[in-house]
Amino acid sequence: MVKLTDVARAAGVGYGTASRALSGKGPVGGDARMRVLEAARELGYTGDATARALRERRTRSVGLIVPDMTNEFYTASAEVLQDVLRTAGHHLFVATTGNHPGRDQEALKEMAARRVDGIVHVPSGPPATHPSPVPIVELNRYSGRNVPAVVSDDFKGVKELTDLAINSGYTDITAIVGPDTYSTSRDRLAGFKAAAQQAGFEENATTGKRLRVMFTDFTAEGGARAMHSLLPDLPQAVLPLSSRLVMGVLRTARESGIRIPDDLALAGYGDPDWFEIWGPGITTFAPPLAEMGARAAETLLQLIDGNQPAATINRIPGELRLRGTLSKAIQ
Repeated sequence: MVKLTDVARAAGVGYGTASRALSGKGPVGGDARMRVLEAARELGYTGDATARALRERRTRSVGLIVPDMTNEFYTASAEVLQDVLRTAGHHLFVATTGNHPGRDQEALKEMAARRVDGIVHVPSGPPATHPSPVPIVELNRYSGRNVPAVVSDDFKGVKELTDLAINSGYTDITAIVGPDTYSTSRDRLAGFKAAAQQAGFEENATTGKRLRVMFTDFTAEGGARAMHSLLPDLPQAVLPLSSRLVMGVLRTARESGIRIPDDLALAGYGDPDWFEIWGPGITTFAPPLAEMGARAAETLLQLIDGNQPAATINRIPGELRLRGTLSKAIQ
C-alpha cells in the first residue's frame, strides 16, 4: 500500500508539505503542489477522501461545465483535469451546455446548488451579472469576468500558422472562424490578420495579396457551408480554425472534386488523431490541451485552498505540426 511518506519522498518534499498539498489545508509554495500531485498519481496513492470531507466541511467535488463531451478539444483537457483533481481527493461532476448561453447560466447555478467546492468553466456566453458563490476558473475561453482563465495562446499559434502558409508562396488565403462572440474566434482571427497584414495582404483585394475571413458555426456543418460558398472563387489556401471546421471543409472539397493540396492548400487548428493519417497529413496548430487541463485544475485547487491567483488570462503556447497539406508551394 502506498503511503504518504512514499509520495513525499518521490516529490522531493517533506511529509507536512505533501499532506498540505493533498489535503488542501495550508499553503504550499512554488511548484511543490504539482510535484506532489504528480507523484501521488504515478504511485497510485489514494487518501480517505470521505474522512477529509467530513473534517473540512467540504463536498470534495468540483464542477466542470463544457459545451459538449464529443469534441476531443474538451475531452483531452478534461481527462487530465480529472486526474489531477482525483489525486487531490476531489470528484468531478460534468455538465454540458451545447454552447447555449442560457444553459450555461443554468449549469453554473446547478453546480453551486450541489455545493461543489469550485468550478472549471468553458463559457458559452457573457459573464453572469451576479458573483459566483464558489471559485471559478475558465478554461479554453475567457468571458471577461474577474476570474483566472487558462487558454491556448491562439493569437501566436495562428499567426505562425498563417506565416507558414504565406512563406509557402500562397497569395490568396481565406480563414474560416467561429462566431466572434467567443474569445477563441477573436484570438485566432487576430493572429491570422496580424500575419497577413504584416505581409502586405489586404482584405477582399481584387489583385495582389488577398485575405478573406468567413464566420460560421464551430461545427462540421458550418465548415461545409463556408467551403461551399468559396467554390465559385476558390482561394489558394484555406485555414479552417477548428478541427470540426476542417472536417466540414474536407467533406465539401471531396464532394466537389477538389484535391488537397494540389488544388487547394489547407492548414487547420487542433490535432485529433485523424489529422495525422488523413491523406498527406494535415498541417495544423495544436493547442496544449493536456497542459491546459492540468493548469486549470492546479489554479482551482489554489482558489479552493483560499489562495488568490491573479484573475488574469494564462496563455499557454502550443505547437505547429507540419505535414502535407501545405507542402505544395505556388509555382
